[in-house]
Amino acid sequence: MSVLFPLLCILGGLAVGRYRPTLRIVLARILTNGLIPYVIVYNLLTYKTGTALLAGFSFIFCMLLFLLGRVFWKDKLAALCFSYLNIGWLGLPLAVAIFGDSASRIIIAAYIGSSVFGNIASVAALQPLARWEVMAERTLLSPPVLAVLTGLGLRWLPFDLAAIDELGAVYVLAKYLMSITGMSVLGIWLYSSSITLESVRAAVPTSLTRAIVGSAIVGLFVLTCHELGIELVVSHALTLFILPLLPPAANIVVLETHYRGTGTSARTIASGTLVSLGLLSVFAIAVLLTS
Repeated sequence: MSVLFPLLCILGGLAVGRYRPTLRIVLARILTNGLIPYVIVYNLLTYKTGTALLAGFSFIFCMLLFLLGRVFWKDKLAALCFSYLNIGWLGLPLAVAIFGDSASRIIIAAYIGSSVFGNIASVAALQPLARWEVMAERTLLSPPVLAVLTGLGLRWLPFDLAAIDELGAVYVLAKYLMSITGMSVLGIWLYSSSITLESVRAAVPTSLTRAIVGSAIVGLFVLTCHELGIELVVSHALTLFILPLLPPAANIVVLETHYRGTGTSARTIASGTLVSLGLLSVFAIAVLLTS
């Protein structure tokens, strides 16, 4: 039932998209400016060895995909859709559903790295004439980066905030609401996007390419960590293999609308999401059958 829960939230989002499509704006703001930052801050307060390594790997992982995307496509927006992935809204609830709550730390660490990459790459791709000062400012002022800085700053306090039970209870609730809200917003976007059979077919080779190349990158990282004896990565290797199966981040169309005044990526994101849901379903079934 836990595996079906994220899909039920998407279906709920589809229903909301039918009658209240503008609700996605409110939900997205709550998610981006409230729930996700709180989850990031709390995870940094309860920091465990390896979180920085995973965040750094996620940044490099996305960067390598972006560079590869630039080889395949001249359009930077297409490369952005190939590399900036839906780790927070889709990856987190699915990882928890498949592997349990212990997977949340792995995915949240990966989300931190991908968020930093996404904010930098989005400005570079959607505002090619922007100066590096503008890129740095927009990156530092983005909610995920502010959450990281806040979490690191709070660790220097002379008392342990992580020991406060109420903050832990709010964290559990925020993580639960983050999954529901993220999947619901995704469902609303799916309903609002004009998906065609042709767009879904076009998304198949892109998704498969990302899955194959991304899995090779993840596999090399896991192998390296195995040789170095980094147990946190080795013990959660299967969780990391979710990353290359994820679709483009729904946040891309929001950023495109803000910077360019267009929303052409919406169909790409929606079609890629449908294909990725198929790949992730196969992955989930394989994991559950072999565990």
